Amino acid sequence: MKRNTSITCLFVFILLFLPVLNTWADGDSATAPQNPTNEVALQQVRDELQDVERRWYVLTRVRWGYPLRFSAGIGAMLVTQPRAAECASACLLRGWHFEVEPGQYGIQGSVGWGRVTGATGRTQRWLHTANWGWAVRGAALRTWRWGPLGPTPQTLVGVEGNLSIVRLNFSAGVMHSLSSQTDDGWVITGALGWGF
Repeated sequence: MKRNTSITCLFVFILLFLPVLNTWADGDSATAPQNPTNEVALQQVRDELQDVERRWYVLTRVRWGYPLRFSAGIGAMLVTQPRAAECASACLLRGWHFEVEPGQYGIQGSVGWGRVTGATGRTQRWLHTANWGWAVRGAALRTWRWGPLGPTPQTLVGVEGNLSIVRLNFSAGVMHSLSSQTDDGWVITGALGWGF
């Protein structure tokens, strides 16, 4: 009799909890397809990050400042990007760059590292829109015979910082003259312009 009662209790227990077991099984089966989907998405991201290439983007700017007065610069930025990335509307670039900038009272060359969020539009490689960006550059400046630094040409070297906000570019730097005739050969530079 005890054995029949035990079997009956076990049978009732199974019947009562069978819907609960089915719910758990359905829940597991509902989440099971999401795991492969997430794994596929993660694998696509991994593939994109591995499929990268080095690219050059052209940089330009015009500005008014001290000591060059009016100047126009052209340079390039080397970045590593996913091969499928396009910067027609907007993209974030970071990397090493250089720029040559002839001006009214001299010429400046600079090399540095920076980050910029910008767009190339239809040009593909000319970053003509710098929405936001910053850069730190080592710079060398050669002045002409005339200008604000005196009647003799000078060569200056130093550091320059740049900040671009919605295409407007602010720059400031400190340079030391290698050919100054005076003891105090330090020059503070600054400019306001358009570009990066």
